[in-house]
Amino acid sequence: MTSKRWWTTGIDWIDILYPPYTAMVLSYVLIGACLAPEVSWTLTGLALLAYFLGVGVAAHCFDEAKGHPLGTKFSDKALLASGSLVMAVVGLMALFGFTYLEYGYLPGWLHLPGLPESPGRGGWGLLAFAALEGFSVFAYSLELFGGRFHNDFWFVFSWSFLPTLFGYYINALRLDAHALLLAAALSMTAVVETRINHWVKRMSEDPRREYAPWIKEPQEAVQATVALTMLLALSLLAWRLFGPLPRP
Repeated sequence: MTSKRWWTTGIDWIDILYPPYTAMVLSYVLIGACLAPEVSWTLTGLALLAYFLGVGVAAHCFDEAKGHPLGTKFSDKALLASGSLVMAVVGLMALFGFTYLEYGYLPGWLHLPGLPESPGRGGWGLLAFAALEGFSVFAYSLELFGGRFHNDFWFVFSWSFLPTLFGYYINALRLDAHALLLAAALSMTAVVETRINHWVKRMSEDPRREYAPWIKEPQEAVQATVALTMLLALSLLAWRLFGPLPRP
């Protein structure tokens, strides 16, 4: 069943990205990064790119291939091929990230301005994050293993908790207690978003249409949750870039 979402534009290549929810995932990564003791904007930018490709593009291509919930005109073969190709790129990024962090090695053609000196550690942790997120992209979006991982818990864990934690980890190269608590706290925004979306979906699919007048306010609550996450990320970014304003 296809449905018109509050954010759809009718332009397939935009709608396939699920823009507000991709923006939430990227916001989680940025929030985690901004609360690390020191921030490498190059590493943070690469983390944002990896999540955009893996979650924003690949996962949503796979999701659309399962029944075309957005009603796009892309063929299933094109969606599966595009998602797989993008995941291959993300996997290559993870491999290069590992060799850089552990051994200071990057291919000669890969020049990244602002990249700090290799710390000689942290690569195995990066691979652990990559393995968990890669598994979730395939298992959740393609509903593998009988859909066992296609549920709200796995969505919140992999689309909110892990991105926040990874944003912190790629800069600190460790997991601190406050980072874990932050990731757990931000996961609650994903819980709110999923719960309200389930409610709206049930109301919108009611054949009697008697709930139609009540859909607007829950949708506005979802929009506010998306805005909250993005504004928090932008405020922390401004704080890390410019610091507190001087007193007059």
